[in-house]
Amino acid sequence: MGSDSQLATIALAAHYAAPLAVVVGTTLGMLIADVPAVFVGNKFAAKIPMKLVHSVAAAIFAIMGVLTLLEVDKLF
Repeated sequence: MGSDSQLATIALAAHYAAPLAVVVGTTLGMLIADVPAVFVGNKFAAKIPMKLVHSVAAAIFAIMGVLTLLEVDKLF
């Protein structure tokens, strides 16, 4: 199953006559957005305990799962 970025790239490539340009453009856009995030994340990873990160991520995931089961989508 593809991510939303992959699906958007496929849709744009199907819509425009230059699919190679669309793929190159979306790839460059993702790199411009992701590369700085990777470097910043790497700096924080050295200072923040990974057990804490995993615990917080698990808690958020569990809360979102419960909210989904309760269909509490009206809050956001």
